[in-house]
Amino acid sequence: MKEFSGKSRKTLHYVSVENLRQVIISGKGTITVDAINLLAKNQVDVVIIDQFGNVTAKIVPLEFRTVKTRREQYYAYLDHRSGYLAKKFIEGKAKNQYALLGTLAKTRKETKPHVAEKLVAARERIMPLIESITSMPDEPVDKIRNSLMGTEGMISDIYWKSLVEVFPEEFCFKERSGRSARDPINAMLNYGYGVLEGEVHRAVHLAGLDPYAGYLHADRPGSSTLVYDLMEEFRQQIVDKTVIAQVTKGVVRPNDFSFEGGLCRLSDSVRRGLLKGVLERLEEYTTKGDEKLRWCDLILSQARSVAKYLRGESTAYEPYYLRW
Repeated sequence: MKEFSGKSRKTLHYVSVENLRQVIISGKGTITVDAINLLAKNQVDVVIIDQFGNVTAKIVPLEFRTVKTRREQYYAYLDHRSGYLAKKFIEGKAKNQYALLGTLAKTRKETKPHVAEKLVAARERIMPLIESITSMPDEPVDKIRNSLMGTEGMISDIYWKSLVEVFPEEFCFKERSGRSARDPINAMLNYGYGVLEGEVHRAVHLAGLDPYAGYLHADRPGSSTLVYDLMEEFRQQIVDKTVIAQVTKGVVRPNDFSFEGGLCRLSDSVRRGLLKGVLERLEEYTTKGDEKLRWCDLILSQARSVAKYLRGESTAYEPYYLRW
């Protein structure tokens, strides 16, 4: 990274390309063709994210030879494998929501017992809905998507309404609003999910899968539906937890945000801090069975597990979720 002043320049930070996984450009910046070529040769992709957390462009290395993987990925949409994977993605998401509510309740048991009680009650309401997901038949996803998404919607409604009790009132968080963020919490979540999307897209690419051919999320032109599918089991532990920590610990404050046309905008300091927080989380270690993995490596492992299942090299796909 270099800083320019007139004709002079100085290096602010140096890192070897071999130690890079991804380059994220957020806000103003430039990158040379030579740099892009060097990154591509080392399997490092470039992701450009706007101030709202939208991934506006990706520069990825050449595709791998993945004919068999992608052929099976497309065939699977028409048989039971599509419904099976869609169920597993939602199962992982719901169980991570369940686990995070438990963690939040535990840390508030002494300081805010009334909040802890509400979080525990919410968990109890989520568990039977998770069981209803796992009991759905393994059929082509078009036959079960409406039921699956309806149940997922009920779980998410419980989860986000519970988090209203966690975020300070001055942040005006009432519900999860999606892309058009009108409060600081939703704006932070959107930006964090954009960073996560870039990481998951990299994993899907390296696993030899087509990012645009998903199962849970319906096909839309230009929509990376398989990326969104796989993201579901990582949103809570990587992004939600980071946002909750930064807000509840006073790292960010309501006056760090601005509003334009009714939409909430992150200040540069909030954006940089959130980007740093999510990227640091991706480098942290978690456990999968007896193995310790960084979150970024776990995401890649899960993408490869999807590919193995589709190719018939394994008989099951197990979503990742933290036990609580």
